[in-house]
Amino acid sequence: MDEVLRALKNNVIDYYLLDGQMSIIDDYLESVPENAPELRKFIKAGRLFVGPWYTQVDEMVTSGESMVRNLQQGIKLSSELGRSVPIGYLPDSFGQNHDIPKIYNGFGIKNAVFWRGMPKEKSVRYFYWTSDDNSKVLVANLRNGYPVGVDLMESPNYSDLLHKISTDTNVNNLVLPVGGDQRPVDFNLKQRIKEANDSQNEFKLVEGTYPEYFKELSKEKELPTYSGEFVDPSTSKIHRGIYSSRADLKMLYDRLERLMTYEVEPLMAMAQYHGIETKPGIISQIWKTIFRGQAHDSAGGCNSDETNRDIYHRGEVALQLGLSLKGYLLRKLSSNVTDKMDLFFWNPTVSPITKVHRTYVITQNPDFKLVNEKGDKVEYQVIKQDKINRAVLRHNEKEMVPDYYYKTTIAVVLTIQPTDWTGILIKENVVDKNIVPKNSDVIENEYYLISMNHSGLTLTDKNSGKIYHDFLTVEDGGDEGDTYDYSPAYKDWILSLNFNDSETKGIKGELYSSLSIKGDWSLPADLEERSKKQKSKKLKYNLQLTLEKNNPVIGVALNLANNVLDHRLRMVINTDINAKNSYSDTPFGTIERPVIDPHLKDWKDIGYHEEPTSIRPFLHFTNIHNSESSVSFIGLGEKDFQVIGDSFSSLAVTLFRGVGFLGRPDLLRRPSDASGLQTKYVPTPDSQLQGDMTFRGGIIVDKKFDPSKLQREHNLLSVDDLFYQNQDIDKFTMRVQYFRINKNIETLNHKSLVNVKADNLVESSFTSTTDGTGLVVRLYNPFKNTLKNPGSISLYDNCNIKILDLNNQVIENGVDNVKEYELSSFGPGEIRTFGIYPIE
Repeated sequence: MDEVLRALKNNVIDYYLLDGQMSIIDDYLESVPENAPELRKFIKAGRLFVGPWYTQVDEMVTSGESMVRNLQQGIKLSSELGRSVPIGYLPDSFGQNHDIPKIYNGFGIKNAVFWRGMPKEKSVRYFYWTSDDNSKVLVANLRNGYPVGVDLMESPNYSDLLHKISTDTNVNNLVLPVGGDQRPVDFNLKQRIKEANDSQNEFKLVEGTYPEYFKELSKEKELPTYSGEFVDPSTSKIHRGIYSSRADLKMLYDRLERLMTYEVEPLMAMAQYHGIETKPGIISQIWKTIFRGQAHDSAGGCNSDETNRDIYHRGEVALQLGLSLKGYLLRKLSSNVTDKMDLFFWNPTVSPITKVHRTYVITQNPDFKLVNEKGDKVEYQVIKQDKINRAVLRHNEKEMVPDYYYKTTIAVVLTIQPTDWTGILIKENVVDKNIVPKNSDVIENEYYLISMNHSGLTLTDKNSGKIYHDFLTVEDGGDEGDTYDYSPAYKDWILSLNFNDSETKGIKGELYSSLSIKGDWSLPADLEERSKKQKSKKLKYNLQLTLEKNNPVIGVALNLANNVLDHRLRMVINTDINAKNSYSDTPFGTIERPVIDPHLKDWKDIGYHEEPTSIRPFLHFTNIHNSESSVSFIGLGEKDFQVIGDSFSSLAVTLFRGVGFLGRPDLLRRPSDASGLQTKYVPTPDSQLQGDMTFRGGIIVDKKFDPSKLQREHNLLSVDDLFYQNQDIDKFTMRVQYFRINKNIETLNHKSLVNVKADNLVESSFTSTTDGTGLVVRLYNPFKNTLKNPGSISLYDNCNIKILDLNNQVIENGVDNVKEYELSSFGPGEIRTFGIYPIE
């Protein structure tokens, strides 16, 4: 960085682009704050280009709201230093998500740069890229990679280089980026440009900037227009197997996204209307830590063990802070109450919620009764009750005076209004005939019946009457890939595993039922045993399936104790659907993909760099369906799926894969050089993911595919029950419970601030405006058709409503002084952000 500033100061170079991301500047200025004026001077002069991203995000496994926050932070910080470069710069991401143009346009960005992913049929360098909402960006595709300009600095074959970058295009203005990974500034750039120009007369090199370049490129006529995602390994490796690398990292950062988007930010937004001042600095601090773990290599997990430990630790720090902030807000919000209520539940969404809440109650007595705000009895079901001794500790345990209390886990059905709460009074020492569950190996609710016997798991869909035998199985296979890619073992042995020889224990209740299935699978210890078809390891598992009253989601939790090397484990949902295509969500929409890649058979002949296996990424759900049935998996950190089987009737979701090297050469799926380092094996024993892991999600069987419903169910499944009990018996129920706080300055009242009545739209975000004077609600249409008269927004107070861009800047005034707002039609894939400003 010092050398870059010196090169600019001495006019050795005219311009420098700082990789499109602000995190490196954050680090630099933390160490050398005295150089901020120098940085600011060159940024304002249009010589040093910074932003718009905070980090170069992974496009395939990062949520839309996380991408939006990333750009918001990057543009904010770069603008504070002078200006933000208006270029969507992601030159090294492993694939391009089809929603990126609409995200860029939401920030006023009209031009983009990337490298990987273009298919053979779209072999061009310069084109317009559109999203399903008709957003459009002008793209410079670096077909030869962002380091191609290194040849300009290190090779005298200027003509060869210039001819290489002029293929597949008829435009007059070409781009030649000069840079590379961790490459120092080239002090002799001007000399090499002069030599290149003097050595030939077919091309003329000019030192310039991306804004200048795109201005000239936009004048070119007859540029093609393409849409969709770009995930083909035509010009470079695309690493489709990276979506399941380091599953532990992906689950941690997915949890962080959900915690911030669905819980902490909405709670903070609600708190400002209950007398609690917002703290955007804390929110920003957590998000910036998340962004550092979502840069494309960080998110991919394709790093040394030391680096991945750092990425994981960052995530843990952010998680501790996020959970503490969530706990503090719940406690403070529930602290000043006039009515005699003990237990408070909060709804952080802009829609009413009726569901079974699982919570725990702390009492002095084992028996208690629940009463709502109206004084009516509340039915509940006891899931388990623990008797806990809080006696003062003594070295001699015989001297401890017993002091018992009870922690009772219960299920209770509650309806909570949007952005509001409900309260419950706990009456102790009252014998209540609460709902008592029964032991059973069959569980059911209004939607399903699930049974377990010697023939396996059987699911009955009550709506259709269909019976799915062995509907849930597990597949284990070898993985002779690396941290970049899954690749089957050279001598593979695929094992189909079931739960037949297991210990089953279930409880069946009116509100909540669960089936716990424990056992172990015999598996090969490593690739050598697998090649010989030997099995010497026992991998223990505990599968828990749950059903709740009036809930169409089958809860799935699978605990594993992995002690096997170099293998991939997938959960397989077996259906009767012969799928032609798969479906999954994207940052702000849905995508349909063929179950067989069009180039699966000819990829070597056309020069693809790896087999285009139909492994696909998803963010929150994946689905297969036909005209009669729809089966979906909702994930809570799983990111990788494939439709498999002779009739493509099974949905295989990767749980994890363990590998032992950063890069390996000559994989079955990816021939030629190793990724990462081509001349050195780097062992990554941590990436074998030995030890205990837990995977959570949900399964939905329905009559039709409804992406808006699936996103709502994902939201509900994601949010831990937001509750707080005012009690002093157990001071360790949450991170900040032990320490005393003052009551909130405002008495708790009901305020259903925003109620969005639009079933076909997805609530993407609910947070505070940038200046803290209002609320932000972001909705999008996940369908490929226009939604006419999609619904309305009801408000607690009279409000002014403005239309915002993705940077929360006003782009349309909207309407003033209303309590009810009718939503106009949403186009296919359209995102719309509303700024809601209550009138005092």
